Order: sequence, then structure tokens, then C-alpha cells
Amino acid sequence: MTAPAPATARWAVPRRPQSAGLDGGALPVWAWLLLAAGVAGGLVFTGVYLAEGATRAGYQALAQPISALSLGPGGWVQQLNFVVFGVLVCASAAGWRAALAPGRGALAFPALRVAAGVGLVMDGLFAQDPSGEYPPGTRAGVATVHGQVHILFAMITITALAGGCFVLAARFAAAPPWRRWAVCAAAAGVATVAFIAAFGAAGGHGGLAGLWERAAGGATSVLTVAVLARLAVTSRPAARPRLRGPSPGQVAA
Repeated sequence: MTAPAPATARWAVPRRPQSAGLDGGALPVWAWLLLAAGVAGGLVFTGVYLAEGATRAGYQALAQPISALSLGPGGWVQQLNFVVFGVLVCASAAGWRAALAPGRGALAFPALRVAAGVGLVMDGLFAQDPSGEYPPGTRAGVATVHGQVHILFAMITITALAGGCFVLAARFAAAPPWRRWAVCAAAAGVATVAFIAAFGAAGGHGGLAGLWERAAGGATSVLTVAVLARLAVTSRPAARPRLRGPSPGQVAA
């Protein structure tokens, strides 16, 4: 007669795979939820500023920066839009950590996402100074501390977004299944820098300044959404833990 197995062995729960989603391993549900939250935040953010820009009197989307929507009547909508998006970007960093670890960029990219998210939140809390005759009837005056804080964190946000593209490019270059994506990631980083430079050359308003600013943020958004789409197709679903009962040989004869 065989002695029954100890209870701890009888009901042992197998460990889940430790490899990350980028390497074809399993991603837990919470990671997918956080990554999806970041994508959803970007879509909502874009939808809100497009709707606001189309309905605001005197606002010219191609010439004015997104931040100008934080000024004037109803400016609180865009301020809240910045804050909510920033919080979701910060939350998505944990999902990116799960998708990238272990490996190159597993710490750097999530850290840059947090920096970008914090920058968005601060830009929501500190509105820019009036510029480019918006709101209507106002003129650019002496720069305020409030406005300078906004500019500082706007620079932190766009720098973090561009830097994240180059971090992903380095990671992809070292991962054979993703090697072709290294060029796309690097191109997105270069495009982000080039578009924001064009925005700065335009003085932050007038001409096509608003278009260049939107293109700078859009380049990084397209990259991250494309990466997550491929990840969703190639990664294995996380195995559900199951309880193992005693084997036939462990049951008393």
C-alpha cells in the first residue's frame, strides 16, 4: 500500500512562464489591461482635443498648439484631458515592464513612460501662457512662472517619448523576431524630433505649428500601438493555474 502524498505536493500550483511577451511568452491579464489603458487614453485624448479644437471660437488647429485649448472658457476640459491621459500613461508603464522584462530596455522604457505621463499631468495642472492671439483678444505678454513650468514639462514629455522610440529600437535590434522593427522604432524617434523641431522653428504657433506638434506625438503613438498589435498576435496566453490532484499511484491501494 502506497502512502498518500503530502497535501502541499498534492495541491501544488505550477508556476507561470517567466518569459516576457516580447519574447513570445505569456503576459498576465493585468499587464494587458494596463497596456490597453494607455492606448485607450491616447485615443480619448486625441478625440477630446480634436472635438475641442473644432468647436472653439478663434482656435485654429493647424496653427495653434494643443495646450492652447487649456486657455479661455472651457479650458478646464483640456486640462483634465492632460491629467487623465498622463495618469493612464504612467499606469501603462507597469504593463510595458511586464512585456519587456527581462532584456534591454525593460527598465528604461517604462521609466520614460512614467516621465512622459508625469509631464502630461503637470501640463494639465499648469496651463501655457496666451500666444498667437489665442484666446481671441489676448496678446502675448511677459512669460509667467506658470507658463514656464508648462513649457518645461512639455519638453520633458516629448523628450521621453522620442527617447522611448530609440530604446525600443535598441531592444528590437537585439531580438531576432523583432529585428526589422528596429528601423521603424528609430524612424519614429527621428520623426518625433524632426516634427517638434519644426514646431519650435515656427515659434510654437502660426503657420503649421499645430500640425507639427500633433505629428510629433502621433509618431510615437503609432509605433506603440503597432508594437502592441503584433504582441497581441504573437504572444502566448498566460496559462491558468490549476490544482493537481493525487496521481493514481499515490492513492491507497
